[in-house]
Order: sequence, then structure tokens, then C-alpha cells
Amino acid sequence: MRRAMTLRAQLLVLQVVIVLVLVCTTGFVASALQERQLREAYVDRMAGVAQSVARLPAIQDAFDDADPSATIQPIAEVIREASEVTYVVVTDERGMRYSHPDPEQIGQPVSTDPSVPLSGRVWTGTQTGTLGTSWRVKVPVYGNAADDASTAPVIGTASVGILESELRADLTDDRGWLLGALAAAAVVGVLCAAWVTRLVRRRIYLLEPEDIAGLLETRGLTDALRSQSHEFANTVHVISGLLELGRTEEAVAFIERSGYGGLLTASAVAPGVRSPEIAALLLVKAVTARERGVTLDVDDASALEAPATADASSLHTDALIVLGNLIDNAVDATGPDGHVRVLLHSDGTHLHLRVDDDGPGVPTQLRQQVFKAGFSTKVPGDREHSRGIGLALVRRVVDRRDGDVVIGTGDLGGARMTVELPVPAPGSGRTRSAAGAGAVAGTGSAAGAGASGPGREVMP
Repeated sequence: MRRAMTLRAQLLVLQVVIVLVLVCTTGFVASALQERQLREAYVDRMAGVAQSVARLPAIQDAFDDADPSATIQPIAEVIREASEVTYVVVTDERGMRYSHPDPEQIGQPVSTDPSVPLSGRVWTGTQTGTLGTSWRVKVPVYGNAADDASTAPVIGTASVGILESELRADLTDDRGWLLGALAAAAVVGVLCAAWVTRLVRRRIYLLEPEDIAGLLETRGLTDALRSQSHEFANTVHVISGLLELGRTEEAVAFIERSGYGGLLTASAVAPGVRSPEIAALLLVKAVTARERGVTLDVDDASALEAPATADASSLHTDALIVLGNLIDNAVDATGPDGHVRVLLHSDGTHLHLRVDDDGPGVPTQLRQQVFKAGFSTKVPGDREHSRGIGLALVRRVVDRRDGDVVIGTGDLGGARMTVELPVPAPGSGRTRSAAGAGAVAGTGSAAGAGASGPGREVMP
């Protein structure tokens, strides 16, 4: 059987994954923003260069020369080198080049559509030309207007661009510090995760979930023993008093009436239940219920064998959560002098759990509010923070097990809670962490606290 991951490993892995996800997400967003800012910066530079070329009087006047490129090419090359762009290309209204980094391209038509700048608009984008794919800006070149009332005609275009490969190289250089910062953040995050894991483990005394679950069950049994010790002390005082008064027969009768009240034996509470955990839970609940003046009995038809496989043990652990919370709910609902009855058995395909009480029952209108966390009809008190938890745990167990839960009216006149949990097929591998045992209500866990106080948490 594959060994489950330790709590320390789970905490460390979870935190490391969170750190790495956050660092990677931050890096992706920062990189995208950095690229956008770099492109915007290049656009501003290229637009400034293109507008300067288009408005330069020497460039505009050269369009009337017999050989415009003789004047325009040297100026364009000087501007290109000074502005550190890939090219500065000037064309006439037909798209014929007057300048180009490759002199052989002068006099040839441009390889991309010049219609947008020739229409008097500025164009920005990525295109593939003779030098490769580049990020470029194209602006119109205006001539001289015929008079002050006329609009200056578009006589050509000025195009300025930078190769995408150069832009990516600049971006990679700028990303160096970003990647270094992210790597440092990841290392610090992992170290902090290891420190937090160590701190948490020390706070829980290096215990694993199954160890914690065992301690909680032990705590529940300790509470039961304390309650039973209190009850036994009272019984002894009564017997002692009767003997001192010389009423021996009454003392004997009182001892007989006490029955198994002073015996901590699960078989006396549920003789048909062979599952140690569930039998112990029923014993604890019977003792603690009696302390509150409530009679808890297990139906004689109850029968449950001890778990023989890991899957069966897992099912019984979940049954502890369900049964403990349902019993606590019923005890709370009945109050002093109340009566609670439990029936549990397995038919081979399902584990059936039923808890009846003689309390006021659950109003029909509340049965639709199914196991909502925090929902409770209990009167607020000093444990108000823990209300509305127990039945939410029941719902989670039932849903996870693909089981069913029904609420109705029982033979005792109060609520009847019926839960069916499918029995896993042999070898199905459907197991769960023993940490779930720590959620058993009434055995010192938070789930048990969720069912305390007057009133009832309701479930549909």
C-alpha cells in the first residue's frame, strides 16, 4: 500500500506550489507590461523621427529635384544612425523609395502598402519588408500649398522602423533583472515556507493527523470517564448513607436499580456493535447524555462487525463523524428527561444510521435549508462561535460518500435522522485520511462543539 504523504511534506509542498504560482504569475504579468512599455517607447521614438524627417525643409524641397535621392539618402542615413533605428525610408506619392539602408533598394517600389500615410494618416504596426519583420511607423510628407486657403498636398511618405529581433533582444536584456528578482523572491518564499512548516509542526508537537485524531478520541473517553466518576461518586454516597441508616435492603435494591451505570463497558450499551470505534463512541455518548439527564439507548437490532479492511475502516471513521453529530443534535433537542434512540446496521451494500429523539422535531420549512455551514436554531450563548458546524460536516461526509440523508418524524415523536453510506467494493481503494476522525463530534473535536448548546441544527 502506498504510504500517505506526511503532514510536514503536505504543508511544505502546498506552500511551495503557492509561492511558485504567485511568482510565475507575477513574472508573466510584469513581462507583458514591460514589453508593452518598451513597444510604446519605441513607437514614440519612431514617430518623432518620422515626423522630423517628413517636416524637414531639405527633404520637402528635394522632391522637386531631378534626383531627390541624392539629397534625401544622406540625410536619412544620418538621422537613422543618430536615432538608432533600423531604417528611415522616404518615398514619393507612388511608393518609390528615395532612401533606404540598402542603396540598391533606392528607386524601387516599397514592399508594403503605403496607402494609409498617402491618405494623410499615421500608421503604426508590424510588417515584413526587405529587411525582415519590423515594428514601424509611417507618416505622410506634405508639400507646399498653392496658397494660404489651400490644403498642403501629400507628396510622399516617411517610414521609420526597428526589427522585431532587435526589439526582442532589448526586451531580453531588460528582463534579466526581472528574472533575477523573481528567482530571489522564489528562493525567499521557499525558505519561508519551510520555516512556517517547521513552526506549525512544532506547535502541534510533531504529531501527524492520525495521532491528533487518536488524542481527540482519548480526550472524549477521558471526559466520559470523568462524568462516570462523578456519577459513581454520587452512587457510592447514596449507598453509604443507606448503610449507615441500617437500611440494607434499600441499599441492595438501589444497587440493582443502578444496573450498568457504573460500568464502563461498551457491550452493555451496544452488544451487537463489534466495531471498537463506534462502540466506544456510543458508550461515550450514553454517559455524557446521562450527565445531561437524557436517556440514550441503542436499538437491540443494531449490529455492526469490526472493520476487516482499510476501506471498511475508512467507512467506519466517516460513520463516527455522522453518528456523533446526529446524537449530539438529538440530545440538544430533547433537553433534560429526554430520550434518544440509535439504530445502526449494515446490509452489505449500505451502512444505515438512524437517530430518533422525542424533541420538538424539525419544522418542515426548515428542512429545505440543507446543512448550511453556520445555520442553526440554537439560542446564542457562550459557544455561539461553534454553532452550525456539525451538520455541515455530516453533509460533506454524505456527499463525499455518495450517500443519502433523510429527515422525518420518528416513533418517539421527534425528529428522525436517517443516513445511508454506501459500502465500498473490496479493493476499490476508496480511503480517506485518518485526520477525518478528528472531526467526530462529542469526542473533543470542533465538530462536537458545533452541536452543543440548546436548540437544534437542522438538516433536510
